Amino acid sequence: MEIVNAPDATKAMGTVDKNGIPNVVPLGSIRAVSDDTIVFMEMFHIKTKENLLSNNKATVLAVKGMKAYQIKGTFTGYTSSGPLFDNMNKVSIEKFKLPIKSVGTIKVEAVYSCIPGENSRKLA
Repeated sequence: MEIVNAPDATKAMGTVDKNGIPNVVPLGSIRAVSDDTIVFMEMFHIKTKENLLSNNKATVLAVKGMKAYQIKGTFTGYTSSGPLFDNMNKVSIEKFKLPIKSVGTIKVEAVYSCIPGENSRKLA
């Protein structure tokens, strides 16, 4: 989760629509709030939101240098109020000068190493 929270890590989220068509988007706002919960800002990702609402499975890739991890999980919903929303909205306004629509939450179910030589070893 250290790489997920690194500000200089590259992060992307993959989803699948109701017809099985995959979609991957860069999503720098992804953060781990605990070992089993990842959150992200909802701002512009229309297709990702549609996919998550129709098929709640998601995968996140976080890469920093030669370290990379894939996280698989279940989308549990969006929230547009409360301390987590307020904090992430404040960050977005300070960093991007834009308010967010909501905060999405993913329950982590598995973590895999994507480090060369580790053969996609399951870590958790």
